[in-house]
This record gives sequence, C-alpha cells and structure tokens, in this order.
Amino acid sequence: MKINGSAFKRMVASAANALSNQKSKINDMNVFPVPDGDTGSNMSMTLSAVEKLPETGEDSLHDSADQVAGNVLRHARGNSGVILSLFFRGAAKSMENLEEADSEDMAKAFRAGADEAYRAVNNPTEGTILTVMRACADEAEKAVRRGKVTMEKLFENMYRVSRDTLKKTPDMLPALKRANVVDAGGFGFVVALQGMTAALRGKPVKRDENAEEPVASAAALSDVEITFPYCTECIVAKDEAHAGEGTAEELRAFLAGIGDSLVFVDDREIIKLHVHTDQPGRVLTEALAYGALETVKIENMRLQHTELAGAAGQPEAVTSRETGPVHRPPEKPVGFVAVSCGEGLSAVFTDLGVDTVVTGGQTMNPSTEELEAAVYETPAETVFLLPNNKNVCMSAEAAASLVTDRHVVVVPTRTVQEGMGALMAYEDGVDPGQAAQAMCQAAERVISVSLTRAVRDSALEDGTVHEGECVALLGTRLSAHGESYADCLTGLSEQIAGASFVTLFSGADADDSETEQLTGILAGLAPDAEVTVVDGGQPVYPYLISCEP
Repeated sequence: MKINGSAFKRMVASAANALSNQKSKINDMNVFPVPDGDTGSNMSMTLSAVEKLPETGEDSLHDSADQVAGNVLRHARGNSGVILSLFFRGAAKSMENLEEADSEDMAKAFRAGADEAYRAVNNPTEGTILTVMRACADEAEKAVRRGKVTMEKLFENMYRVSRDTLKKTPDMLPALKRANVVDAGGFGFVVALQGMTAALRGKPVKRDENAEEPVASAAALSDVEITFPYCTECIVAKDEAHAGEGTAEELRAFLAGIGDSLVFVDDREIIKLHVHTDQPGRVLTEALAYGALETVKIENMRLQHTELAGAAGQPEAVTSRETGPVHRPPEKPVGFVAVSCGEGLSAVFTDLGVDTVVTGGQTMNPSTEELEAAVYETPAETVFLLPNNKNVCMSAEAAASLVTDRHVVVVPTRTVQEGMGALMAYEDGVDPGQAAQAMCQAAERVISVSLTRAVRDSALEDGTVHEGECVALLGTRLSAHGESYADCLTGLSEQIAGASFVTLFSGADADDSETEQLTGILAGLAPDAEVTVVDGGQPVYPYLISCEP
C-alpha cells in the first residue's frame, strides 16, 4: 500500500479532528497553576488549517504535503503549534518529487520531520513532544530495516512506540513527575498520530462538534541555570561563494560548539541564526565569512526557559484573515507591531508608537499568519515585532521568515511590560540591529510582576500551590503565592524596592479597593518611585506591574 496526495490530506485531517476532540484533555496535562496557554488548543488550531485545503484528488503527494506544511505553518500558535508545523515542513521536504510514498519513504519523512523540529531548538529539553517525535522516527527506520513492512503496520508500530515514550516523559522532567502527568505536547502528538493511523485504516476520526471547549489551563514553566549569558542573533546575506541551501553547515557546527539554544536557518540567500553563548564576538566574526551582516542583536539574559510545553489560544480573539494579508507598501523607514490584550494596554502601545496591535497574549496566542498579516499591514521598510509573551516568540520568528518585501526584526519580549520598556528605549535613526540590541537590554531591565489566582493545585519544588490561591509571576517564573495579592507583593519586596518608576495595570477583574491597597503597598516597597495606575483592561491577570530602574 502506498500513500498518495489525497490519502495524506485525509490522514492529516483525521489528526486535526482527533486533536480537536481531545484538546481539553491535552490542556489538562499542563503542570503549572497559573492561567496561561493551552497546548491542546494551540495544536488543534494549528493543524485545523488543513480544513482550508481543497480536495482535488489530483495532487501529487509532494504537492499535498507542501500545501499542508504551508498552511499549518501560517496557522501555527504557541511553541507546541510551531514545533508541530515544523514537523510537517520537514516531512514535506522529504517528499519532494514523490507522487506517492511507500513505507520506506514515510520512514524518511518522519525522520526529516523530527529533525526539522529539533533544529528549531538546538538544545531541546527531553521529555517533550520532540522526544516523542524522535522515538517514532527511530521506530519507523527500524521497521523498514527489519524487512518489508506494510504502511498500516508501520503506523501501528509508531503509534505504539509513541504511547510507550509518552509514559516515560515524567522520568525525564521532574516537573511532570511532581504533577503526576505526562508531557502535554507529547500527548498531543500521540493523539495526532492516532488520527493518522485511523484514517489509514479507513476509519478517519470525525470531529465531535459537541466536544467541551477548553477553559484557561496552565502552562509549563521551568528555570535552568544560565551557562551562556548572551542571546546572539543575526541575519547574513550570503555572498556568491555560499549561495544555495545547506552551504553553512560548518558555521552551524561551530555555533553548536560554543553555545546552546541554537536556531539556525540556512536558506538560499540568507542565514538566520540565534544562539546563547558567552562569545558573541566570535559568532559575528565567523558569520562574516559567509557574507554581509544585515541585522545583529545581542541580549544579556538573566533567565532561560525550557520548551516543556506549548501555549494556548482562543481562535476568535484575532480577526480571521482568510483572504490573505493586506500588503501596504513601505511609506516610512521604521514601524512597530506588538501583541497585546486589553483596551488600556493596547492604547499604551499605540501611544508608544506601535502601528499595528495584534490582539492576543495569555490564553490567546495569535497565529503565525496573523502576525505575518500585521507586519504586511505596517507600512515600513523595517518592522520591529514584539510578541510580548514567551509562548508567542516562536510564532513571531516563523512569521518573520515568511515576510518577503520588508525587513522584520523580532524583539523577543516575554511580557507586555517588557514590550513597553523596549519601545521606550528605541531611538529614531539608529541602525536596526543596534536599536534591537538596545530594546532587548531595556526589556531585560524591566521587572515584570503578574498577579492572578491558581486554577489548580500544583506541586512545586518548595511546596504546594492550591487552587484559588493568589500567585505572582516574576517575569515568567512563579515566585510567590499567598492568601492575597498583598501577600504576594510582600514576598517580592526585594525585587521591587529599587525601582524608580512603578506602573500598576489593573485588569478586567480588578477590584477598586484592592487596587488602592496594592498601590499603597507598592509606594511603601519602592519609596523613591513614582507609582502610576493605568486601567489596562487585560483578562486573565487582574494586575500587571512594571518596575523600571
């Protein structure tokens, strides 16, 4: 049995339906107590892009795989969605020029897909969706080497191995073991593979229109020690000697040897690289051997987070762009796109010079396509894109790679507070690379505090957070919890004390008397600071606090 283009589309559509039916269950696998993104929702919305593909019955396997990969990448949401889209992108590359695939071809496609996903994060955390993908690819190759294997048997073997690998993820990640759950992204991939296998058997999964819609769940967050403090990024315009894909493998190997978290795109005309290192100068020197530097960004980091889980979304939060983005030709040198949620917060971004605000953030991760459209709608030669959420950063990078008629610089802000700090540091007329570096440095200096209530019981290293308890995030790390928001702020007194400017953004669920109380506490904790209260109107977090030196 061989798989043609129509069969492949049906398999992916079945996978999308399976994810849709089980997205709430996948969301519940997330381990932290704060309302954040939802892995199941993100993966479901990402793969649901295949619904927009026409069923012609005439496309070759390569054409169908290419269409799937393109649509899924543009609709990718959150880290888990982007990783899933990269899997299908790698598989499509492996299927180039194939009218149909046999078992050996499919094994190669799964290997290419897993490799493409791994390349997005050069220092991946094992025990995640990446581990499950790799295990499936390993099994497929073993099955082919053992001798002739039918397509149905191949997928049955991979599905079995994916479930076995998923069960082992708590042994790879302590946070999963404490919460007594398996990895949410890995579970999502198992569900998707189940859907593909069912379609192969002639019983594709149908979408359950009555499936319970997910509520805000919890995202996995994890802190690691900083070994390489400089986040270094650049784009290299290749010279003639290095034109074409795959000509910079020596540079990739060099970067892998002097840092971690390497993301490396070796395209026909450019090289895009991101690496955490303690030798940023050597990175740029080596990159110059392959052509001219178009952009440069170096950020001195304090924290690095793992790829433990994806983030989430609610698909209706951002206007649908089914007809494609509106291309506004550049009319000025520089423009800005920022992700924000809440009328007051969005107004602040507009006042700071943002041209296009994309509605999204916590529990509402915008898709790659929506970010791409926002960039095209910004009439500037260089567009700075601020994701303002750690789970939107990968989608922002993917969006930047799709834009062709203007230069996009992603400033990897993890909170809206960091985004505002970055914008205030921008200097007009400065080289985009230098401007981005200054913006990143300013974002790092901002102390971001987010206050909300735990949506579930959760076992942490230093105790247990109970559902309904007040919690505080410092940046993206849960740092304090207590009976009240006042208790949480008191627990962060050391971090807040040295601020010169403090802004309290009250959310949609804020209470006036509580806002007044917190304002007084902040004034006491930072006696030399000017404390300002702004009606942000944001959901999920009743209070966001920005502390600047």
